[in-house]
Amino acid sequence: MTVETARLLLRAFTPDDADDVHVYASDPSVCRFTDWGPNTFEMTQSWLAQAVEAGLPAHWAITTRADAVGAGGRIAAGTVVGGIGVYGEDRGPLESTPHLRELGWVVRRDLWGRGIATEAVQAVIDALAEDEAVTEIHARCRPEHKASARVMGHLGMARTRRIERDLERDGRWMDSDLYSLIVHR
Repeated sequence: MTVETARLLLRAFTPDDADDVHVYASDPSVCRFTDWGPNTFEMTQSWLAQAVEAGLPAHWAITTRADAVGAGGRIAAGTVVGGIGVYGEDRGPLESTPHLRELGWVVRRDLWGRGIATEAVQAVIDALAEDEAVTEIHARCRPEHKASARVMGHLGMARTRRIERDLERDGRWMDSDLYSLIVHR
């Protein structure tokens, strides 16, 4: 299964994606607000093996349909430039809450600010909405992560609450803002 948008192709991850994934998974700026990374190459390979095994709809690779230009120069069409994870409530297994999906996403830094996250996540929301059982979509971000909050706003998601001490990273607890979207058909 693949999903195409105007600029992107969303597909399952493959083992050949390790170098592309590592570009963003090893970047401290990209990982600043996540509960993982920056990764070593071995960590990226390990995560990728899990993502490949889980497949769709749990893990979507965001690829470009045409060449793009990033900070390091040309990014060839087909390059994995980010990913979207789909989980059950509170990042649990999908089968634990068939009516609710929680999303998390990441895009490589040199493509920030170009609407790629918004375009990709909207496509996944649309794909998930085809499942009649799914009635609600959640996503969360750190309160200081204004760019992610803007993406959620563009997607029509509303902030529903602050989750204090939501995740621990490097011995420090971080809060999250939970956003939600009711799926209308």
